[in-house]
Amino acid sequence: MGAVLLRAASLAFIIGIGIFLNERRMVAADAGDVIKKIMIHITLPAAIIANFAAIPSIQPSLAAVAVLGIAVDTAMMGLGAFLTRRDGKGRQVLYMLNLPAYNIGTFCLPFIQSFLPAMGSVAACVFDVGNSMMCTGGSYAFVSEYVSGSKKGIDLPNFAKRLLTSPPLMTYVVMFVLSLARVPVPAQVLAFIEPISSANPFIAMLMLGLLFHLELKRAYLGEIFRILAWRYAFAAALSCGIYFLLPFELVIRQTLILVCFGPISAIAPAYTGMCGGDEGLASCANSISIIGSMIIMTGLIGVFGLF
Repeated sequence: MGAVLLRAASLAFIIGIGIFLNERRMVAADAGDVIKKIMIHITLPAAIIANFAAIPSIQPSLAAVAVLGIAVDTAMMGLGAFLTRRDGKGRQVLYMLNLPAYNIGTFCLPFIQSFLPAMGSVAACVFDVGNSMMCTGGSYAFVSEYVSGSKKGIDLPNFAKRLLTSPPLMTYVVMFVLSLARVPVPAQVLAFIEPISSANPFIAMLMLGLLFHLELKRAYLGEIFRILAWRYAFAAALSCGIYFLLPFELVIRQTLILVCFGPISAIAPAYTGMCGGDEGLASCANSISIIGSMIIMTGLIGVFGLF
């Protein structure tokens, strides 16, 4: 447990570095946007390749977990659209991009790797295939078109273009196919990208800090509370379904329950800003969700008797 808490404290410290640099004006005003582009186009794709390389192959039955990841994110995005159907563009973007998607790679895995056997880590990574197809490109492509005032419905050509030009999403698709086909990543490739992939957690957390704007407005706090309340309520209902209805072995079901209570994706604030939403509010919600998820997931580990 000490290692898990130390990992969480380390991530919070990196966010604090970003906040400090921004508040002291030690970096340019657009530093957060620069870091965001580095993460989306360079470090995150490298991390995806490295994560898949750790999984020898994906069994067809376990691939259903990836479909579950897509289904969960899609349902939450739909819930966000329903809750904000009478609201303005900014609030629609905020809910549709921050209700779904989970920060698995840089937050959930340390918990899972510390307390569950290797199959737990594999299940989390497979779930993250579907989750990342949404949060690293799919949700952005959909939401940016959904909130567009220049057309009715979704512009399918533009939607497809955004999907095909998302480096993280395309990396996930390629690696997922290679894993199903049991095509290994050459050791030389892994050695080459290792420094880049290792930098992704730092880059992601630093980006959150640089984009963090803590404004203790009642409207902000209320909005964050509502977003997190909906996320955790949905996670509780989903966890019951996973535990009692899914036919997977216990370790996989426990893993999926932990993942359901993971924090908001590290990329969500970036895409929120790109779609015209309040990036500062999204960053604050993201940071608070890390604290909430750490408390809940630690409690669940105790309930599962995994100390």
